[in-house]
Amino acid sequence: MQLTAEFAPDRQALVGGSLRGWQHHAHEDALAERGPAHPAELPNGLEVLVTTMGLEATRTLLNDNRLSKDATGLRAAMQHQLADKGRPTDLSRIIGPSMLNTDPPHHRKLRALVSQAFTPRRVEALRPVVERTAADMVAAMPGEADLIERLAFPLPLAVICDLLGVPPEDRGQLNRWTADMMTERPELVVPASDAMFGYLAGLIEYKRERPDDALLSALLQASADGERLSPEELLTTAILLVVAGHETTTGLIGNSITALLALPGAWEALTTPEAVAAAVEEAARWDPPVRVTPHYRVAADIDLPGAVLPEGAIIMIGLGTAGRDPGVHGPTAARFDPHRVATGGNAALGHAAFGHGLHYCLGHHLARIEARAALTALRERFPNARLAGDAAEFTRDDKVVPNTFSSVPVILEP
Repeated sequence: MQLTAEFAPDRQALVGGSLRGWQHHAHEDALAERGPAHPAELPNGLEVLVTTMGLEATRTLLNDNRLSKDATGLRAAMQHQLADKGRPTDLSRIIGPSMLNTDPPHHRKLRALVSQAFTPRRVEALRPVVERTAADMVAAMPGEADLIERLAFPLPLAVICDLLGVPPEDRGQLNRWTADMMTERPELVVPASDAMFGYLAGLIEYKRERPDDALLSALLQASADGERLSPEELLTTAILLVVAGHETTTGLIGNSITALLALPGAWEALTTPEAVAAAVEEAARWDPPVRVTPHYRVAADIDLPGAVLPEGAIIMIGLGTAGRDPGVHGPTAARFDPHRVATGGNAALGHAAFGHGLHYCLGHHLARIEARAALTALRERFPNARLAGDAAEFTRDDKVVPNTFSSVPVILEP
């Protein structure tokens, strides 16, 4: 199959853009029927291939060792392509040697070091704090509010900053930098990533001299087989944790609550912890907080059913069509059904919203804790909450990787 522009009638449906409601679902699912991969151009001019495949094909590709995340090779390939097009070649510092952008065997070392600090016990210990923070934020919400501004954004930002040990007065600027970095617009990405890099470098040095119980100090002390994170690895890991630790969870919370409030009877039925957990999992499947993965470089040709991912290509793997796979979820795959798990469906295992294989999201457990806490707090205090408008008309943020609403106006009645 020749990959040409005709297979991407709407680039924005694949890699961001100011879409409304769930427009991107229809675009992605229609493209999945036409083929497994489609060309698109990012706002910085980088040409990529975006996959739109079913669940097993997506998982297989995510686990394919012919896809490289090595930061050095990835940056070189991206800069070469941009230079050939006469575009600026400056890239975000997040494309550096963190565990997100390394290949085996070095990836195992980095993941082991980060896992040593980011332990399940440390994450689980956050649950009471997360639940209390969510309840406090909900209690402070007025009768009419923006769900994103008042809950979906500030909750994960507060949690990741508490976890890392970021002072409260610095958190707003971290969010602004993160938002700019997610646009893939060089005039925003480069200064924002440089500013975050400089800020976190200073914070790390402060923690080195004044260690505490937070995650940054733990990362400074982590060692495996006598090795520690290098200064650059530590910095890019810190950037990754800040960005991934709140931007994507904002999407998970916002997408979950919006889908529930838009479906008649769904909010009222959210009466048990099991129902909340099932609803979060179903929202992750149906409207994942990450639309496409960050970049991979194809190290050798990869044959797909009906297409070839050519060596040297930069690709981003679509996660929406993987979750909405009718081969897994049958004729209701394109429908949001918060009871899918409870009624014996496959939603708990039937998506790739947190990735798969080598780069499976290390923070998935924390993201689930935060989303469940947000839903529970809002449902308990406002059982009659409703959307202040048609969810199909709510705009999405103009970001490439995250899948988040710009705002979700809600009316809250105790």
